[in-house]
Amino acid sequence: MLNMLSRMTLVLLAANLLTNVHCSNILLVPLSGHGSHYHVMLNVAKELLHREHNVTMLVADRHEHQIATSKNPTEGAIHFIFFPSLFTLDEYIELMTNMTAAGLSGKYVEMVMGVFTFVESFNEECGNSVLANPKILSTLRDSNFDLSIADMSGCIIYQYLYKYMGIPYVALSAVLTIPHLALFVNRTPLNPTYIPEASSGFDHAMSFPQRVKNVGISLLVTVIFHVRPDPYREVSQHGLTIFSEDAELILINTNFVLDFPRPFLPNTKAVGGLTVGPGRPLAMEWIEFLESAGEDGVVLFSMGSYANGIDEDVAGLFAGAFAQLSQKVIWKLNGKPSATLTPNVKVVDWIPQNDLLGHPQIKAFVYHCGLNGVWEAVYHGVPMVAVPLFADQYDNAQRLVSRGMAVKVDISTLTSDELAQAIRTVISDPIYKNNATRISAIFRDSPRTPTELAADWVEYVIRHGGAKHLRSAALDLNIFQYLLLDVIAVLLLAFVTFMIILYCTCRLCYRGCRRLCGGSSKIKTE
Repeated sequence: MLNMLSRMTLVLLAANLLTNVHCSNILLVPLSGHGSHYHVMLNVAKELLHREHNVTMLVADRHEHQIATSKNPTEGAIHFIFFPSLFTLDEYIELMTNMTAAGLSGKYVEMVMGVFTFVESFNEECGNSVLANPKILSTLRDSNFDLSIADMSGCIIYQYLYKYMGIPYVALSAVLTIPHLALFVNRTPLNPTYIPEASSGFDHAMSFPQRVKNVGISLLVTVIFHVRPDPYREVSQHGLTIFSEDAELILINTNFVLDFPRPFLPNTKAVGGLTVGPGRPLAMEWIEFLESAGEDGVVLFSMGSYANGIDEDVAGLFAGAFAQLSQKVIWKLNGKPSATLTPNVKVVDWIPQNDLLGHPQIKAFVYHCGLNGVWEAVYHGVPMVAVPLFADQYDNAQRLVSRGMAVKVDISTLTSDELAQAIRTVISDPIYKNNATRISAIFRDSPRTPTELAADWVEYVIRHGGAKHLRSAALDLNIFQYLLLDVIAVLLLAFVTFMIILYCTCRLCYRGCRRLCGGSSKIKTE
């Protein structure tokens, strides 16, 4: 009887908790309404919808038509708030295409400038079209949200909602850990002797010259972030900053099966692989192509969604490499390549990437190392040839190399022969496939999927009205206090003062002794 009562009590308690969580109004603020960051947020939205929450997304109206015509049925169940775009969909695609094209051509400076232009464009749009838009703010205010989930790279309206409406928020990073972002936002410990800087492409086991360079970059980034003129005036004029320290939790699209181990604070949770899952059945045309390759199999090749207008030299480089392979090749490319292709190459403008990677005929994945595709390859255990182009792709590529499941090549110096040899290496040398299979097994060995884990933590925050008990007191310190620079300055001043006093005391004693000794000597002589 007692056991029965205990079970009933547990059931009622569980039901009460679920009732408190279900039907919460949750706002999601992705970076945009398209691309890799959006799909990370969309997968979290799917899980929250499955748990009967009301989900709203805030995106620019340039994506309205894309979302309305999407093949994804989940998006029909999401409520969207569209704000006026400052730049068109074509201009958005051009921004992304220019970065990809610069990376493919090995133009590093041009690529970096493209990233800055991209970030500044989104901040300007956020400030002018959202934060300064009374209609949007009124809509958000009247929606009675219980929580917001925000891409850390996107519009910081979530800060506004927290500061002026008291709506708590969970921050979501669609990329791997970024050392300085984690330091400034959450005071996560940063030791550049073994934690490589973002976009450095370094391993966590660095040589001495690499450690010197990494420490130098780390110091430079710290200085730049604290002495730079504010480039985000559209945001700062609303009393907000690009870095917020008020997030209840920070969810990061990382997993230490791939990422390098490093310390996390209790309010930071690793939920890497938010877009992965078992491959769905392929259409017959794909199956026929895959099976026609025989024992040699197929190489999947993609430089992402924005690899448009690849110039003739780069297209020729890829085509020349594929012509040397015994495998068939699926080349994902928007438009036609400006190069002559051999019969083993199939060019398409869209691929069911995750589903193809789950097929055993895919022997290698040649990829620019966008994180979502990396997680898909890890999930399915597919060895890779990494061709990073910009931003976090260098870091993603190095992590794959460190785990022994990829060969990395440099697009700025790459030749057709080198690419062909890299592909043959990852296919013919069993160590790459074995490592990929091992990493896949570790990644899958979890009682919860990444989206389930992310939703669990979101509901945790809702149930308890926040998660301030996980917040570190280090967030109450500015960066100078956190790094003990004020304490070091005081101790240094005290040491210098002590040395000055000691010096002066010794000098006075020395002079006194000289006088005494000099006086005694004189008396004896007389």
